[in-house]
Amino acid sequence: MIRPDVLSRVTTLAASFGSNRPFRHVVIDDFLDVATCRRMLADFPRFEDRYALNEMGEVGGKAVRMNVREISDAYRDLDQYLQTREFLDFVSVVTGIPDLLYDPDYIGGGTHENRDRQGLDQHVDFNFHPGTRWHRRLNLIVYLNPEWDEAWGGNLQLQADPWNGDASGPSVAPLFNRAVIFETTERSWHGFSNIHLPIDKKGVSRKSFAIYLYTKERPPEETAASHATVYVPEGMPADLVPGVTLDAARVADLRGRFERMFGQLKFLYEREKHFAGQIAAMESALTQARNALRLPLLGYAVQAAAPQGMWPDGWVGKEFSVNFTPQRKARGVELELWVPDQLAGDQVLEMEIHGKRWTHHVARGSRSQFRLDVKLPEGDAVELKIRSRCFFSPAAIGQSADDRELAWVLLGIALSH
Repeated sequence: MIRPDVLSRVTTLAASFGSNRPFRHVVIDDFLDVATCRRMLADFPRFEDRYALNEMGEVGGKAVRMNVREISDAYRDLDQYLQTREFLDFVSVVTGIPDLLYDPDYIGGGTHENRDRQGLDQHVDFNFHPGTRWHRRLNLIVYLNPEWDEAWGGNLQLQADPWNGDASGPSVAPLFNRAVIFETTERSWHGFSNIHLPIDKKGVSRKSFAIYLYTKERPPEETAASHATVYVPEGMPADLVPGVTLDAARVADLRGRFERMFGQLKFLYEREKHFAGQIAAMESALTQARNALRLPLLGYAVQAAAPQGMWPDGWVGKEFSVNFTPQRKARGVELELWVPDQLAGDQVLEMEIHGKRWTHHVARGSRSQFRLDVKLPEGDAVELKIRSRCFFSPAAIGQSADDRELAWVLLGIALSH
């Protein structure tokens, strides 16, 4: 479905993609076979409120149809083509990103229709597919507007850094059969200016088809923590200075900016409440799990409470304590543990039971089995305390996001009766 002359220019397109700024992208005119593009326009779905709900659940001026295969034969044919090696390999060569994956769910993609007065604030897209957890790598948009005047707005704007007011970057008119391919990163800021149609063109809308491509892996330096789409609302117009007269159009523009900003703040507030509820539920579940944790203690003893300074996976922190009550007389506590080799030096453990103290040295990266000789009467509560001189955090040394302070791993503990 891609026109043969476009396929033949793959090397030139790849050079443009790699050199274009403010981030990698390429604009390709006359991208698809003309008959295919005309079929897509002819079968473009009508605007329906149920497909035009924004993040706040309100009907807006943008409708999105992700159920592409249900639209028409033209879109089913297109869907089939987007899965082919010809298409995916072409995009891989143009972008230099191998092993691209098609998304059958079209999350966030499909047909997009934007009405008069609709715009899209500068944003970076969500970076992981919500279902597969694949890395989102590319946006490919094909515009379907045979009648479009750049004076109406709606141009795709790629920007360097809207947070700092750097709007440098190209402006791309959404003309019929024009495709834009750009990378999806933490700095691929894009959006489009508000649409302002003349009175005699109010029935026109901005139409496009979008597909997002993914990979299972991504270079670590390009990988960020999972996030939703991040928007930067429009700020104060640059030409709004003291003494400027605000006509009705300017007031409407300012009102629209404030409404969008307040709408985004409301959305973020609601999302924060939702996240806070999720965090509270997880914290409650973790507290219950920790309270239910018991040492794998062999021997006749009862543990009334969870140990402190130990996690369910057996890792122990720098301060550890546990209380238990022997049900028969015991003459010592046997311990087996492993000390990780990520420590800066050998481990030194300082232990105490009933005021009696021991010091035990373990080489890093080693297992150790030893016994604490101490008489423990039947029925008397016992507290074992262990303090570690060395510990490390996996997050601090770049091993993982685990920011716990870890000292050793408990492999076994038993009472000697």
